Amino acid sequence: MSGREQFSDTAVSGEVLPCVDPPWLGRKARVRRGMPDNRMVLAPDIAEIPKLIAWVETCCHDSAVARETALKLALALEEATVNVIQHGFDSMPGPHHLEVQLDIVADRVIAAVIDNGRPFDPCTAPEPDLTLPLEERDLGGLGILFIHRMVDRIEYRHADGHNRLRLEKARG
Repeated sequence: MSGREQFSDTAVSGEVLPCVDPPWLGRKARVRRGMPDNRMVLAPDIAEIPKLIAWVETCCHDSAVARETALKLALALEEATVNVIQHGFDSMPGPHHLEVQLDIVADRVIAAVIDNGRPFDPCTAPEPDLTLPLEERDLGGLGILFIHRMVDRIEYRHADGHNRLRLEKARG
């Protein structure tokens, strides 16, 4: 994938600002309409998840996003990135790429999970039948349902060997 694609059709890149966060955050701040645009590259390792959650919470806090919104978004991103690490990269030769982008605009927070793992569109996955007893249910699907319940909108696309999962949540 060449260059950095933006999901927001109103985005305008601005001056790159110096990063003052701890180096492990990998945060690159840009000013767009007065709001930060953040990016974090993760190693394909579950041990990276606490860093991701701390980073999401910090970015949201710094932009005055409601705590409940930040928590729901962090949980959805945790589930999505764990799925990529455990399923998307499973039996796939490296090198693996896993990146999370976070755009905070006036009325919403937009997150993107970008990876080069196995293509999988969670928007087309069937919803699990929660009325069935546990022993009769198909395996899987609860994490995707969880993500759908944590955010307001989900979009997926696969292009140029990369999956792009876009999660959107009203700022609250």
